[in-house]
Amino acid sequence: MEAKRILLIRHGESLSNKGRVLTGRGDPDLTRSGIAQARKISLFIRKKYSPIDRIFSSPLKRALSTAREISRKVKATVETSELLIETDFGKWEGMTHEMLRNQQGWEHYLNDPFHFNFPGGESPQDVKSRILLFREQLFSEDGWNTVVVVSHYTPIVFFTLSILGNAHPSRAPFRIDNASLTVIERSGCSDYIAMMNFTP
Repeated sequence: MEAKRILLIRHGESLSNKGRVLTGRGDPDLTRSGIAQARKISLFIRKKYSPIDRIFSSPLKRALSTAREISRKVKATVETSELLIETDFGKWEGMTHEMLRNQQGWEHYLNDPFHFNFPGGESPQDVKSRILLFREQLFSEDGWNTVVVVSHYTPIVFFTLSILGNAHPSRAPFRIDNASLTVIERSGCSDYIAMMNFTP
């Protein structure tokens, strides 16, 4: 049986990333640097991993723009999935780091960010449930060997942690940078990480 490969890609730098603004369901565009990052990772994917069978993306612009850059290079259609969307930060959406430090619950968040319920929003555990469902659905489908998944920090973190077997972390023990590539491979019944947070 041929191995299956999932290329997890965080979107390129967005205007909110540049401004250090907490952004979940907000929909900022990529910066010029973010567009360049998306083009660079798309060229790397075409050279190293073609052919690509399918491309999945969060419907938010920063992810979708990144996915479309990859699509143009590898000639695969982009399919959007709500399961890949970022955390709903509720009332904290759009706040700068300076503003967040004055919010009730900030210290709780710092101590255990993955189990914090954002006021008026959701918990990262909700994101975890979505991405694990996406993973289950993807692996249940036939007809593909290599797929690209363009998403956001939190979904990619939980997808990666699920491969590592770290079921209940309070925070990520690794980085997931803008336009970075994390490669998951499945051989038989075994899943492993072939590459993590790589930027060409």
